[in-house]
Amino acid sequence: MKARSFPLLAILTLTIPSAQDWQHCKPDGSYSFAEVKDSVRRVTTSHIITGWDVKAFNRSGDLVPLAIVQTLSEAEMTSPQTLEKVLLILREAFACPSRCVTPSSDRQPRIALLLLEHLRNNTSGKMQSSVDETKEFITQQGRSVE
Repeated sequence: MKARSFPLLAILTLTIPSAQDWQHCKPDGSYSFAEVKDSVRRVTTSHIITGWDVKAFNRSGDLVPLAIVQTLSEAEMTSPQTLEKVLLILREAFACPSRCVTPSSDRQPRIALLLLEHLRNNTSGKMQSSVDETKEFITQQGRSVE
């Protein structure tokens, strides 16, 4: 782990609200923060993504990277096998932000782009290219919301 990388995750974890208000399912069809975290854990440990998980990520937008940071350790996030799943999860979170994500504040990839920058700084080779491709996809999707 690079010395300057840890503070970014520490700052994200400490300064972003823990999303306690997301603990209960919402009537608008969005998922609770606890459900999103459960999906992150399930997908990254079983390496299988279900339709339920995709739906949870699609409807959660920029809440998803926060769930990733709070669910996975630094070593887990940057291991090649798990990183592949993390990038898939992030792509699903921004697959249709303008139509799928109800809270407008979660339609823009602010936290996602910070997480991707952190992941890029802590990977190399093919994985860095995968992070760059995911960042480009998410950035384009964010532009469609504006």
